[in-house]
Amino acid sequence: MEQDHQTQLIVTKADGICTMTLNRPHVLNAMTVEMFSLLQDAIAKASTDEEVDVLLLRGAGGNFCSGADLGVLTALTDQSDADQSLTIINDFIANLHQMPKPVIAVIEGVAVGAGLNLALHADFVIATEDALLQEPFVQIGLTTDFGGTYLLPRLVGTAWAKRLALLGERITGKKAEEIGLIYRAVEASQVESELEKLVTAVRRLPKQAYAVTKEGLGRCQIEGLEYALDWEKQQQPSLIARPEFQTLVQAKVKRT
Repeated sequence: MEQDHQTQLIVTKADGICTMTLNRPHVLNAMTVEMFSLLQDAIAKASTDEEVDVLLLRGAGGNFCSGADLGVLTALTDQSDADQSLTIINDFIANLHQMPKPVIAVIEGVAVGAGLNLALHADFVIATEDALLQEPFVQIGLTTDFGGTYLLPRLVGTAWAKRLALLGERITGKKAEEIGLIYRAVEASQVESELEKLVTAVRRLPKQAYAVTKEGLGRCQIEGLEYALDWEKQQQPSLIARPEFQTLVQAKVKRT
């Protein structure tokens, strides 16, 4: 197992799983500018690391993330500092969202504001049933960030997006699953077993097909049906030509 100990971000790599753990538990893992830079570097490395099959996002100390540190928000009043910090944020969020590999986030405790939106860029979010999720930006005079304005309507529709982003409604992990915001909510004692099952499932899938399909879900949702049909027309033949397609089809035929 490889381990890179950083004060604010712990990155470990073992058995094809790269785990990035936000590590400021004394402030519920509130993110700093330094943490943004560490995430930027770690995500970029994981995306091209052939030894990494799955990226896992977690928080230390029983919480995922309480959002951006207040010091960060204060610093953003300076235009030059704001441009630099927001550019770093946008870079690593875009890389995370477009990561061709499976990305899983585990929410325990609180996931608030930017912390929640960071998790929502994962392909799958597992949360404890009693976890607390909230988008409180408007309540403190800000707008949703970390791509939340893009994510929320697509995940839960306009009505729930407005409840979350405009009213700052706080919901549990259980409710988040019910409205389609996350993949699954489980009892705290079941988190690790649920995570293990999901990791096993995604690692069984053909990597190229997963990456292409994930890309398509993102692109075609924005561009519309005609674009989607054309995109699928371009991608499917190359996937059909790959050896794993023939192998998997033959195996499926034998089982039926």
